[in-house]
Amino acid sequence: MIQDSQPLALLAGFDSGSVEVCLRLLGPELHLLVADSEAEALRLLASHPVAVLALGAGIPGEKARDLLERAEETPGTARRVHIVLAGGSDLTLFQDLIDRDRIFYLTSEPVPAADVVDILRGAAERWRTRVPTLEGEVPRWDPVEGRLIAAVRTIASRREPAAAARAAAEAVEELAGAERGYCLLYDPAGDVLWSGSEGSQDHRRESAAVGLVSFVTRTGRPVAVERLARDSRFDREADDPHGMGDERFLAVPLLGQNGQVLAVLAAVRPPEAEPFSEADLRLLGRLAEQASPTFVQLRLLQNEGAPVRLYAEGLFRDKAVEHHQDGLRGEGDLLRADPTWIRWSYRLLLAVVVAGLLFSLLARVREYASGPAVVRLGGRTDITATSDGTVSDVAVQPGQQVEAGRLLVRFYGAREAADLERIEQELELQLINRLRNPSDTGAERALLTLRAERELARARLAEREVRAPRGGLVSDLRVRPGQRIAPGQVLLSLAGEGGDPVVLALLPGQYRPLLKPGMELRLELQGYRYTYQHLTVTAVENEVIGPTEAKRYLGEEIADAVPLTGPVVLVSARLPSPTFQVEGKTRRFHDGMWAQAEVRVRSERVLIALVPALRALFEEADV
Repeated sequence: MIQDSQPLALLAGFDSGSVEVCLRLLGPELHLLVADSEAEALRLLASHPVAVLALGAGIPGEKARDLLERAEETPGTARRVHIVLAGGSDLTLFQDLIDRDRIFYLTSEPVPAADVVDILRGAAERWRTRVPTLEGEVPRWDPVEGRLIAAVRTIASRREPAAAARAAAEAVEELAGAERGYCLLYDPAGDVLWSGSEGSQDHRRESAAVGLVSFVTRTGRPVAVERLARDSRFDREADDPHGMGDERFLAVPLLGQNGQVLAVLAAVRPPEAEPFSEADLRLLGRLAEQASPTFVQLRLLQNEGAPVRLYAEGLFRDKAVEHHQDGLRGEGDLLRADPTWIRWSYRLLLAVVVAGLLFSLLARVREYASGPAVVRLGGRTDITATSDGTVSDVAVQPGQQVEAGRLLVRFYGAREAADLERIEQELELQLINRLRNPSDTGAERALLTLRAERELARARLAEREVRAPRGGLVSDLRVRPGQRIAPGQVLLSLAGEGGDPVVLALLPGQYRPLLKPGMELRLELQGYRYTYQHLTVTAVENEVIGPTEAKRYLGEEIADAVPLTGPVVLVSARLPSPTFQVEGKTRRFHDGMWAQAEVRVRSERVLIALVPALRALFEEADV
């Protein structure tokens, strides 16, 4: 048998310890060259057919990338395998080489010497199997590979060991160009080699102790013999019962898990044929390797006593598989279809097309303007602070009925009260002076000034008290003693009679030209899904406002809860009743309840929505 020539590997930038380990462990497998610098590595690449170029820690980062790029100009580049085992922290330097499949393995830090040995072995194997192609060239299909794939598929389709062995023997004859092919299954319990089903003409059962096939079974090594009778291990009944003894013979083991022999594949050529080559040996070895999982499954299923099924349940019919196995090399008949089903299928397809066209012409797609909405009850009055200060007393309680002018909240006003008391004392002194000397004009002028100051002090003191502008029920009390209040801040609300409850919706601003009073508004209250209120739009604001202005309009008590991201237009609708029905029960609307509002702004035919260019053919306006 012809042995492959050993590939040549060049180690550049490695320490002496790693080089020594590689020389000791890879000597029988690879020829090794060692370079200490980039210049020496380029010189060796130019003068030797290097199969594997490995760069170590002595040539890191950009130096390694530059060396690989310069190595592209040396002979043998298309098939050469490159390894970089200390590329540095930035491995993106090698991205272009990786994209072009020019690097076999890449690390950022150096690796142990034992790992270097394994990586070099893998790279050498890659070099042996790599077939270089020109840039832009499409790899040609290898017919031998096609026959190998077809043979493995055929073997995998068999559901019995004897049938799988028969398919494997046929594959051996075809792939190896042999006159006869055998696949002998090994039974370790009986220590025999066998093939064929019980009672069939091709049934064989031989001892695993004699013959070349037994030698392969015992050792797990392939054998190739120029003339069978000249080999002392030859046994006619075990190796080739139909031969004369002067044939050429090749046998390879079919190994399972842990390297145990499951079967032996053997090929026999007539004496005038060419001897078996190393390529034939590799091809049969690949067949054995690819067919091994099928025989492993068959043995496992036989040992467990379970019915053998190597295909997905329900994927193939048993009758179809049996027919495929019995007449694999023959051709099947054409698929025959029932014309009745074709006719009805055509009618159904035509009906679906017509229905789709009618639907696209008659059906309409509606567009809605939707946004958040808030319920506002009539008769509500918000009491706000007119000046800043600290609350000293809250004179009412939530739910308390108050009359107009009733004190609600008092602010701290000690300074204003002190100023009023001081002015009144000064006014009293000036009155005494005026009574003592009626002709004193200075006292008269001072008296007039103090009276004006007293009125101003009384007004300032009155500002420290908040009184009810009208009668009503105290609700939404938001202050407490000791709280600091700013001007404009809401203190409490008074609920009274009068006014209609309304819904204030904030719809996207781009729909303002399409919105108008009288349109239908559908309201879905938050927390009451699918409970819709159908209202009528009563007013639409003329201006489109931003989110900040809209929140200011709603008021600070609920503004933070409004999810607004763009310009909006305010739309109002009147609630016909202060109550609503949900799950058969009557509930009341409350001020500040949130909802989702929708207004249908326009619609168009499905066909126009699918093909907008057809809009010009339809004169009617969308509604």
